[in-house]
Amino acid sequence: MPQLDGQTLPVVRRRRGRPARSDSAETRNRILRAARQVISERGYHAATFQAIAMAADLSRPTLHYYFDSREQIYGVLVEEAGDVMADCMDAARHKDTLIEQLTELVWGMLEVDSRDRSRLAFLVSARLESTRNPVLQVGTSGALLDFLESLLGDAKARGELAADTSVTPIADMLHAMLWGLGLHAGFIDSQADLGLITKQLTRLLSHGLLSDVSASENRSDTFRDTPSAVGGRP
Repeated sequence: MPQLDGQTLPVVRRRRGRPARSDSAETRNRILRAARQVISERGYHAATFQAIAMAADLSRPTLHYYFDSREQIYGVLVEEAGDVMADCMDAARHKDTLIEQLTELVWGMLEVDSRDRSRLAFLVSARLESTRNPVLQVGTSGALLDFLESLLGDAKARGELAADTSVTPIADMLHAMLWGLGLHAGFIDSQADLGLITKQLTRLLSHGLLSDVSASENRSDTFRDTPSAVGGRP
């Protein structure tokens, strides 16, 4: 054992696996980011500790220092994804009109993607994983759909939507559209200018895709039951 002036000093043992002089929070985030990427690219079952360690450029003992199992990592990722979506929804809720709320929601999601390109991809991947493996159920999808129904219900109460508007099918449409946007950003075209896409989406929701065509009502609103907020009848 080390000695100083003839006195024996205790040996400070470093916990196994932690790299010397590493920043704990930074390393943990590095592992989580790598795990999101591996899960998005290969699926949950292929996201072994070894695969995550290689993606993070760390050793397996280092991963075990921070996390006990793959399940624990996945649970943290799902919880983080839920918190991210909750923040986006909370920001949208504070806007005054339905269009402003939907626009804020989309911009919030894109802001998340601009900070870390792995987050939207993981959200979509986690949703797909939950359909393949019931054990991996996530609450993000249900929370988003409930939120959209709430926004539409409030807009209807404010008179922004017609009194006879059926909220559920519109919420389902918006829900599918938002997941599609996440899929596009995360997997199909990560280099796309999502800001321009979002602006076009806002125009579509505000005025209708065929608003300048005289026959648009007959062609785009077949049953005359789509509210003007999403491109239908006034």
